[in-house]
Amino acid sequence: MNIETQGLDGMPFGPKKLLTARELCSLFGLSKSFVYQHTMEGAKHPLPVVRIGERAVRFDPDNISTYIRSRERHRPSARLGSFDGIVRANRKGKYKLARRRFQNGSVKLRTDRGPAYWQGFYREDIISEAGKTIRARKSVILGSLEDIPNEKVARQKLAVILNPINDIKRKPKKMMTFRGFIPKYRAFKLANQKGTTVHGYETNIRVHYLPEFGDLEMPDIAPEHVQIFLNQKRLEGKAVQTLKNLKWGLSAIFESAIEHGYMTSNPASRTHLPPDEIKEPAKLPTSGQLALLIENLEEPYSTIVYLVSVSSIRPEELVFKWSDLKPETRDLMVVRAMNQGKLHTPKYHRANRSIRLTEADVQRLLTLKEQAKAQDDDWMFPNRIRKGRRLKPGPIRYEHLLERKIQPVADRLGLPHITFRLLRHWGATQLVGGGADPKVVQQRLGHSRVSTTLDLYAHVLDERADAAAGMISGHLGFVIPAEFSVNPVEV
Repeated sequence: MNIETQGLDGMPFGPKKLLTARELCSLFGLSKSFVYQHTMEGAKHPLPVVRIGERAVRFDPDNISTYIRSRERHRPSARLGSFDGIVRANRKGKYKLARRRFQNGSVKLRTDRGPAYWQGFYREDIISEAGKTIRARKSVILGSLEDIPNEKVARQKLAVILNPINDIKRKPKKMMTFRGFIPKYRAFKLANQKGTTVHGYETNIRVHYLPEFGDLEMPDIAPEHVQIFLNQKRLEGKAVQTLKNLKWGLSAIFESAIEHGYMTSNPASRTHLPPDEIKEPAKLPTSGQLALLIENLEEPYSTIVYLVSVSSIRPEELVFKWSDLKPETRDLMVVRAMNQGKLHTPKYHRANRSIRLTEADVQRLLTLKEQAKAQDDDWMFPNRIRKGRRLKPGPIRYEHLLERKIQPVADRLGLPHITFRLLRHWGATQLVGGGADPKVVQQRLGHSRVSTTLDLYAHVLDERADAAAGMISGHLGFVIPAEFSVNPVEV
């Protein structure tokens, strides 16, 4: 076997015992990256090696020891004194040493992955998910060769990144993946939210967030990651309101991570959404269409549509007991709600609220109670799922009422598409258009702000629009000329 030996002066020598790279690192306390950088071709200060064949290398411990001692920046007899960071050797010289854990990092021009760019390398103390402090090697892309022309500029940019890391007062970062933080977020925040809120967040976490951010470390998620995520969802055809909900959900998760020390800033707050898209206004059903639908529905679905229309309650608030109806005052108390089969308090900033009904509304409900032979503690709209020969206890679930019971009848009658939200819009529009106090309408719909009721739920009635048009146009005194007047044609 041909063994070529290379020393400090380039002269051959014969080592007594050769070390592998792993043994060299263990014996002299060197890192694998240091050995790799100083044995590669073209290294600035190459280690003395013994080459075996074309690829294998071995190391002579005597030559390595001489190599290290010749490059020490302080005297071999120097000892660290007190915490002031000054070395005193035999009470004579003073040598200022680098502060513990201070680092300059290293930079490298990468040309093996497309266009040339500068990459920086450094180490950082982090706290793993197991709670153990470790020293992790990190890398960062500093910029392209066009933006950073030389190594000096690259090191200056890396120094800015390392400045907070070298701060002796800085505490190690808590490292945790997005997927690992989600159970903590459920315990920190979602455990205290309403059922409808939890359902929406869990859907976004499962369908959108985890596939995109699941394996990323929380501190490493940057605004670019979130912006690319939102842009991709936009390309998939998601509506602007959906993008807003996705951004708000991510922002809430990141804010919780900041509170518990897993992040220092919220990357979602520095992202941008596209402008609102053009939307056709929702077409509300007319009073006659609703009356026709209610007349052709069977009970209790007929009364459900009637009650949602006249009370403007949310569909999840249909979980009434007969004791919630107060015939003497004509009030219907909203004290509970249900989502996905789980009961919770209503989505209202003042918890419970009352809905004032008319005498005709109360009589319709009491007629339904008498037909069902129900007691005050019974559910107003009981579950129709049978369990053996008995009905499964509990209130009716609204999630499938529209598609299974209500919309088929609407389609058969040739009516427009019906949703519970449109019924609430219809109720708000009739109340505001009829001159009801906006505060009363707000409380009836269960909104926390009047602006929500007026801006999003109340539509403009045709007769109000005609009155406004006639009011403003009449001030100009314009009269249609006779030659342009259109006479009705009798058929």
